[in-house]
Amino acid sequence: MILSNNYMKSLEDFFKENYKTEIFEILEAYPDKNSLIIDYDKLEIFNPDLADLLIERPDDIISGAESAIKNIDPLARDANISIKFKNLTHIITFEQLDSSYVGSLVVLDDVVIVDVDKPEPVIDVATFECKGCLCLHEVEQSSINNLFEPSLCGECGGRSFRLLQNESKFKERQVITVGVEGTSKRLNLVLYKKDCSYDKYYVGNHLSVTGVLKTLKTNDGFKYYFDCNNVVQLTSDVNIQELDSSDRNSPEYKIWQKTIVDNDQVCACCGGHKHLHAHHIFGYKNNPSYRLNLENGIALCKWCHGKYHSYYGKDANPKTLIEFIKRFGRCR
Repeated sequence: MILSNNYMKSLEDFFKENYKTEIFEILEAYPDKNSLIIDYDKLEIFNPDLADLLIERPDDIISGAESAIKNIDPLARDANISIKFKNLTHIITFEQLDSSYVGSLVVLDDVVIVDVDKPEPVIDVATFECKGCLCLHEVEQSSINNLFEPSLCGECGGRSFRLLQNESKFKERQVITVGVEGTSKRLNLVLYKKDCSYDKYYVGNHLSVTGVLKTLKTNDGFKYYFDCNNVVQLTSDVNIQELDSSDRNSPEYKIWQKTIVDNDQVCACCGGHKHLHAHHIFGYKNNPSYRLNLENGIALCKWCHGKYHSYYGKDANPKTLIEFIKRFGRCR
């Protein structure tokens, strides 16, 4: 659906009247700042029809809103500012989710994280080369599991293309599985780095999530997933280093951390090389004599480290570490 000129004009007027200062502040700090949170109440007061259309056709309105921001930028910087929404009145419970909500913008209130995957790269804009004339074509990707190619080369009429990965643009995606206490029903939330700050979620956290219910085709049929627009934590983050912070900042402790990471070089659970932490095999709090013992440390990436402490708390021990690696490790 392409928004009419009237709707685009209405979106531009809405931003000029309600968020002009915030937009210019984001543009000045871009790309360090790249998202704008919109109060749904303001949109509903400004244009009730536009607010209703947001609920019914969220992808079209959000895309139009992002284009409208570009149109009102006097310097035409072509900044890709993400639009998030808060205070939606279209709130449903986890148990109410069914096919009638597919494609609608809704709020899932108070869901609990039961699993957190590591971020992974996905193609945002794919660059294809025509095998006939070598002409390049860029195609925006909107599917979670399909890669869309050009249908026809505009230069030579060819229909055969090769993907150029190094020329394509990528973004990072993370999948979080949620549920509600007392039920076995689960739903995958899909978050993108440009839309949500996703590196702070742990098993057991309670969330309120705004987004669009969508479907994914699998070998067994279709399943639901939730394309996130805005995520609010209802419980605080797990801080795995909140105890004895003064000791943890000592030069001796920093040397211990660096030595563990340098010796192991990869995460003992997933095998990843990035963002490694030094994890105590026997917990830091209850084993003060082992805190700087090099035999009492193992490297875990920040995602596996956070997941471990979400499952087993801060009092680590070898038994739970073995259980954790068997359950979530690369060889499971």
